[in-house]
Order: sequence, then structure tokens, then C-alpha cells
Amino acid sequence: MYQDAFHKHGDTPSGVMWPRGRQDARFHALTQHFSCENFSVLDFGCGLAHLKPYLDARFKEYKYFGVDIVPEFVGAVEGKFPDAKAQLIRSYSDVSLSVDHVVISGAFNIIIGNNRAEYIRSVKSALIHLFSLARVSLAMNFMTDRVDFTQPHALHMNVGEMLDFTRQYLSPRLRCDESYMPYEFTVVVLKDSKVIRPDNIFNPA
Repeated sequence: MYQDAFHKHGDTPSGVMWPRGRQDARFHALTQHFSCENFSVLDFGCGLAHLKPYLDARFKEYKYFGVDIVPEFVGAVEGKFPDAKAQLIRSYSDVSLSVDHVVISGAFNIIIGNNRAEYIRSVKSALIHLFSLARVSLAMNFMTDRVDFTQPHALHMNVGEMLDFTRQYLSPRLRCDESYMPYEFTVVVLKDSKVIRPDNIFNPA
């Protein structure tokens, strides 16, 4: 689906399946807690790295790393931004880089497979893994389930369920923002070394 969108729309928001635009509002919600220079950021599911020009306009010194499962996206990022690091991955488990901030913008919006519950479990496993790589924060957005219409294979998360999961398995130090756009929400989770994150929460012995 992402390859088809890119081939049809090119290097545009529609090319990464954000047809309504307003990316700056989304990026602001995800990164407004960035407070200093010389940080590193992992853009998980980076798409065409539209986050990078947004950060470039606001920070002079930082390191950008992008990962995605779509080869065309990774190739485009490498061509556009020689100073960025882009990696093609098959799974979140391929990512092992430790960074200050992890940002996830829309990477989980499309359900893979036909089992929604199983896909949500895989999303939560990915969040646990990615949060373990973050030294400062993990910021993620989702489409909310408080909508009148959903498209096939679109993941609409329940806000309360995601917040309960985040508090229990990541950190209670969090902020939820539903103010910037209808039908979306962003959760920013700050690192708390006292929180224990089990390695295998979905298959307890």
C-alpha cells in the first residue's frame, strides 16, 4: 500500500498516506519536548523523512536516523539527505541503535494480517523494544477509535487502552495530546529507570 502511494504521489504527504497534510501540527506534538541541541533521534517508520526538514528548521545540531520496511522510502531518504542515516529493516527487532529520542509517526496505522488483536500485541511488543533504546523519550501517534467511519485494515487505537499499557509497561511519566487534530492522539513517554519492563509480557510462564 505504501509503495503504491509513493509511486502515485511521489515525495509528498500523500506519498506516505497522510493525504490531509497538517504534518507540522503532527510533528509539533511529537517533538515539542525536545529541549536542547546535540541530541539523536530515531524516526521509526520514517517514510520519506519529512520529519527531518521540520527538525532542521528548529535545531542546528542533532543526528537523524531513519528506519523503514519500504525499500523505495529508504532509497529516497538516502538520496535527499546525505547527512542522515537510513536503514531498511524487516522488523522492529532489527533496530538496535540507542538514541535520545524515538519518534513514531503513523508507522502502525495499517494492520498487517487479518487478526487485529494479534497485530496490536505486535505493536505493543515493538513499543517495549523501541522504548528500551530511548535514553530520553519515545513519542508516538495513533488514529483514535472515536470515529464514525474506518477504512479496512486501518488501526484505530483506544486512547485509554494505550495509556494503560504505557503506564504499566513503559513509564508512568507521559503526556497525551488530543488537541492538535481530530481523530488522532500523540503520547510522549519519558524515560524512568525505575520502571521494570518485562521481556515477555504477552506470554507469561
